Amino acid sequence: MSSFEVSFDRIASFRGRPGHHPFVLLGDDGLNRLKLFRQTLGAAMARNGLRHLVTADFTPHVTLLYDGRKIDEHPIEPIFWTVDEFVLIHSKNGHAHLARWPLRVE
Repeated sequence: MSSFEVSFDRIASFRGRPGHHPFVLLGDDGLNRLKLFRQTLGAAMARNGLRHLVTADFTPHVTLLYDGRKIDEHPIEPIFWTVDEFVLIHSKNGHAHLARWPLRVE
């Protein structure tokens, strides 16, 4: 897949444990290519015997911090960047990068 741009245009808090709400960046149309990438990756995983790891539930976001307060959704000036690689991360008890795959640059 080719590299692509994402954009986030809202902030909000997700529900979390009491006193531990994730404060996140969210977006709509600016995340369509990311959603397509995830669908393509999920289809490839299913074809290769990993269907049990593929879920339809996906809310693209960037967690900025955790806080005791819950913040309602608010628009912000869009934040953009180019996605140019896919990284497999083991995120139990910290984060360990296991592998990286570059996306095609066009």
